[in-house]
Amino acid sequence: MLCWLVWSAFHGRQTCICSFNFGGTYSLSLRWLLFISQGKGVEPDLKRIAFELIVYDISIESSCSSFRLVSRLFGEEHSVQPLKQMKQNLVVVMGSTIVAIFIMEAILRGIGIPVKLNSGWGWENSAGRKLSKYNALTTNQFGFRGQTIDYHPDDYVVLLVGDSQVEAYAGRPEHMPEQFLQELLASQLHKPVKVFSLASSGWGQDQQLLAIQAYFRDYRADLVLLWATPGNDFWENAFPDRSATPQAGPLKPTFRLIDDELYGPYFTSGSYLHNSAIAQLIETVIANIQQETLEQRILRRWLQEMPSSHKHHKLENEYICEGLTVINQVEFFNTIFDLNNEIGYIVKSGEDFLHSRSHFSPFMIDPSRRDEYLIAVTESLLWHVKKEVEKNKAKFLVFYPVRDDFDKRGLQMVKCVTDSQGNIFRVSLDYISRLRGVISSEDLVVFDLPGGNEIVVSPNDRHLNDLGNELVMKKLSLSLVERSLINR
Repeated sequence: MLCWLVWSAFHGRQTCICSFNFGGTYSLSLRWLLFISQGKGVEPDLKRIAFELIVYDISIESSCSSFRLVSRLFGEEHSVQPLKQMKQNLVVVMGSTIVAIFIMEAILRGIGIPVKLNSGWGWENSAGRKLSKYNALTTNQFGFRGQTIDYHPDDYVVLLVGDSQVEAYAGRPEHMPEQFLQELLASQLHKPVKVFSLASSGWGQDQQLLAIQAYFRDYRADLVLLWATPGNDFWENAFPDRSATPQAGPLKPTFRLIDDELYGPYFTSGSYLHNSAIAQLIETVIANIQQETLEQRILRRWLQEMPSSHKHHKLENEYICEGLTVINQVEFFNTIFDLNNEIGYIVKSGEDFLHSRSHFSPFMIDPSRRDEYLIAVTESLLWHVKKEVEKNKAKFLVFYPVRDDFDKRGLQMVKCVTDSQGNIFRVSLDYISRLRGVISSEDLVVFDLPGGNEIVVSPNDRHLNDLGNELVMKKLSLSLVERSLINR
């Protein structure tokens, strides 16, 4: 295409020749680009050959154009070509090139490139929905599980923000936390109350902040309640994907903390590479050539910009954790009420401790700079959530139910963790202290949630069941009255 544009500007009689090249070489190259950018399962050698063909085609055309252009500018005809004419020709070339880029962008968009970056999720793509017996798309206007957002001017409106705990995928829609809380507050306030959910499985405060911002663009609220999950929130907030392993998980919009300033969001569905079709096509081609998913490529680049991670810890902590009972992570939490809580355990996990992609990373006794970053970015995100809520004239509160399994027995029993490579780390699963370190006491309410396996979905799924959610909402509603956050 550049050949056609350049020679159209400098030598009109060669237009037909270069038009042929555009129709052949560059359209062929574009087809190869499309082929290998979508080439899942295509042989690596074939992808490499395709890429080399593209480079070869373009280099031949570029060389041809460059030779002709140089000979035109500096050859024998140069002496008779006025300088003014040369400048005009160069301006035409530059303008034509810009136009060509726009045309190519338009062509790619016309054939569906780029598709929107698959980033973030609601109930339709929630991991919880795949596990739920009640997986119908009963969603609000934002695509999150819960009742339709509809209220009257005199209604007291509450937002319930969180992750899988608020989504409550294991229960019927009418037994979600929003419904329990709505009924409890209505009976206490003696006035109409509406509670709406902004939550999905695997969310951290990054997606929660964006959901709150979107909500307040169209709706109001009197109170925003954020259900904290310190075992998940810290590490989820730090990465552009959700995965506790070195392999990248689903992409999500997220933020980056630089010199105590929060930047972002990055990787929203319409923002990646400035939503350029050409740039995204080239990026996808390179990822396929390198046999690397786009998600993995994004994660690798993100990790390179993060604070330093752990080195191997086997020799440093091996003697300290010596003699403790080793148990698999899944087995530990499945049988936590059957284990002896008077002895210490080393939990063996497949999670990525070295790169702080783990439920245990925020609780390392000897943290890396990256572990500390998880805590810092969470504190900043919570601060921004509060400011967003207060800007919209609503009250804000973070709440956390202290459980017998995670908070009491987990803190008491887990002393060390080890990964598949034999690295050993000392931990203290003090969720409450960590949470209190990132949110002020005036914005945090903590209450006990007694109960064992009778309040969870099953020993294999420690999400709260209907009974557990109802107990949490009862405790929460009482705390709201005690702290005068709602008026009777």
